[in-house]
Amino acid sequence: MVLLGLLLPVLAFSQTDDIQELKTQLRSRSGVDRIETFLDLSDAYLQSSDYDEARKYTQEALDLAERMQRVDYQAIALNREGKVLTISGKRGLFGKDLASARFRESINLLQKKPNRALLIDNLEHLRILAKRNGRADELAEVEKEIARARDLVDKLPPPEQSPLTLEEVQDNIITRLIETQNKQESVSSQRLNYEKERQRLQAELEAQREEIDRMSMNQLKAAFLLNERAKKLDSLQFQNRIDSLNVVAAKLALQESESTRNFYLAGLIAVILLAGGVTFSFLRARQNARLLSEKNKIIRKEKERSENLLLNILPSLVAEELKKQGSTSARYFEDVSVLFADFVGFSRIAEKLTPQELVNELDTCFKAFDEIVTKYNLEKIKTIGDAYMVAGGIPHGGGSQIRDMVRAALEMQNWLAKWNIERRKQKLPIFDARIGIHRGPVVAGVVGSRKFAFDIWGDTVNIASRIESAGEGGKINISGEVFKIIENDFSCEYRGKIPAKNKGEIDMYFVQN
Repeated sequence: MVLLGLLLPVLAFSQTDDIQELKTQLRSRSGVDRIETFLDLSDAYLQSSDYDEARKYTQEALDLAERMQRVDYQAIALNREGKVLTISGKRGLFGKDLASARFRESINLLQKKPNRALLIDNLEHLRILAKRNGRADELAEVEKEIARARDLVDKLPPPEQSPLTLEEVQDNIITRLIETQNKQESVSSQRLNYEKERQRLQAELEAQREEIDRMSMNQLKAAFLLNERAKKLDSLQFQNRIDSLNVVAAKLALQESESTRNFYLAGLIAVILLAGGVTFSFLRARQNARLLSEKNKIIRKEKERSENLLLNILPSLVAEELKKQGSTSARYFEDVSVLFADFVGFSRIAEKLTPQELVNELDTCFKAFDEIVTKYNLEKIKTIGDAYMVAGGIPHGGGSQIRDMVRAALEMQNWLAKWNIERRKQKLPIFDARIGIHRGPVVAGVVGSRKFAFDIWGDTVNIASRIESAGEGGKINISGEVFKIIENDFSCEYRGKIPAKNKGEIDMYFVQN
């Protein structure tokens, strides 16, 4: 169960449940929902490393967005296709950089439907491509564009992170402006009315003066006597009105100055809030970026660890097929060498040791065998009790892998010989191994759907087991088929035709150490 738990992160990449669910949803969706489902399918295939399917669905999204005349989704689809091309490393005819072209097309569309976050994402990927391809001039130009775009973005905080949204700040400012304007209009209107009243009174005074000029001297005297008191009274009333107007005008001027001061104060507060929001958003974005980077590092380490563990269990060819398809098929291999190693008198050794000591001794021996097998690029198939099974030539057979198999067997016997010298000194039981090697066709594949086990089958495996059983402790027993390949490289001793259970007589040789 622990092994299965470690394998789950890798196997998750080959899961098709999410993809099938998205394809099912696609049948009933239309319009913008269908575009977004295409993009989700592209992301799912990109995560499973199926770049052709990922690019196919970005193009489906782009075609539908063009038919619907949705410029914003056209830009998103082009951006997504550029990412797929960047990760897959595909280029166009004559080495054309298709990924850079898609990002540029997306940027051009954003002039019609601005999306600053998408703009910066396009520019960041252009910078990566320019740096990867060693285009210094293009890299410098792209960095300038990124700086200009970020300068525009930094002036406005994201709505979900700002303590006061831009719309609220704008509404407050507009409300203050309207109130101030209404007050100013009211003051201006009152001032205009008082000015008209002043002009009317002055016009009446001028009219009276003209009338006095037209009077005769006697009339003037009479009028003067009659109107002298009225004049005094009118002059006092007029002066009172003028004084009242001056007082009202002073009050209005004071109110106007207070309104202006309040307006500038509101603008200052709005600027402070905007600056605070931008600073908070910047700090928050930098913190999120740092956390995301740390999480990505952890994910990459776990993925590498899981893949290494999978490669320790399965051959690389089978592991890659299992990750991509979620299953693997058995395969036929024409020329494979098979080695069996078994300890002579293992039952007697087991009687002299405790179970823990016996397991520790086997673990020490098999770890040494594992290092030798890895050195010669052979595949360890399995261990059964004290038996150790190895295969060579998967996926590519040939004489070279058979010679490597014999060299590995010689190293195993040499290691056991040195190990047994130390064990004799300590008066511990001796581990003496029989090793048998045969070559021929086999069928190889993965057995089961849980706790994957890679195994090989065929008559070649059975004969190799019989040859090992017919050998002797401390020696390497090979079949005549193996001898034909290695006779010019190793010194061998012919044993004759040795009977093997259910296989008749087989030509066998001891490889001289």
